[in-house]
Amino acid sequence: MLRYSPSELNAEVKDWTETYSHTTNASFFKDAIADLGGDTALIGLVGSSDLPGVTLRRAQSVLRWDRRPSLWSHAFLLTGGEDIREVTVHSRAGHFPEPNDNAITSATLAHYDHDPNVALLQVRMTPEEADAVAARATTSPNLERLRYDLFETLGFWQAYLWTRGTPNPLEQGVPLHSSALIEYCFEEIQLDLTPGANDRNSAPEHLWVGARWWSDAFGEFDRPITGRFVLRDIHCAVQNPGEK
Repeated sequence: MLRYSPSELNAEVKDWTETYSHTTNASFFKDAIADLGGDTALIGLVGSSDLPGVTLRRAQSVLRWDRRPSLWSHAFLLTGGEDIREVTVHSRAGHFPEPNDNAITSATLAHYDHDPNVALLQVRMTPEEADAVAARATTSPNLERLRYDLFETLGFWQAYLWTRGTPNPLEQGVPLHSSALIEYCFEEIQLDLTPGANDRNSAPEHLWVGARWWSDAFGEFDRPITGRFVLRDIHCAVQNPGEK
């Protein structure tokens, strides 16, 4: 569940849907990175309409006051240019999540060119801090393995996606693997990105709500969040295989 925030809606997380609703995401990513002024340690959010994406979006309804599906199914970290690091059940880049890398795999923004909902979020940091945050995903995946065993977390969600009758991991206190990676990386600068969560079962929904509604809390630590987003599917409609 999400805690209530007394903050006003963060005006620095801007809706670009009208401009980019009929384009692929490549132009959005390019322009958003330029507008935000950097490509390292940006947080990416994706809301997919394939069966796994819709399942994960609906699973997060237990975190919302209105019990509606989340806009988001996945989160990733930009590590420079168009390169990203992520923890995902099905790598679109075709990489197996190795346990020795804590299930972190590489991909590029091009792998998310056709998903209906996309966002890029930026936390205020120095360039050196941004490099250190990105390094957790690229060269230091196991610093907090006891608290962030992303490989094991991935197993709970794979079972939920593939096996009927498996309880929602979020209701068992198991975080979504993709957002847990983001939390792990930003611990490098001692920043809790999910102040609205009442326990550690983080999800992309928490990252989104934090950026949109907890601006006062982040501002107190001189870590304001800015962002850009496009929403083409707010109703969580599932697509058939091959549809875009």
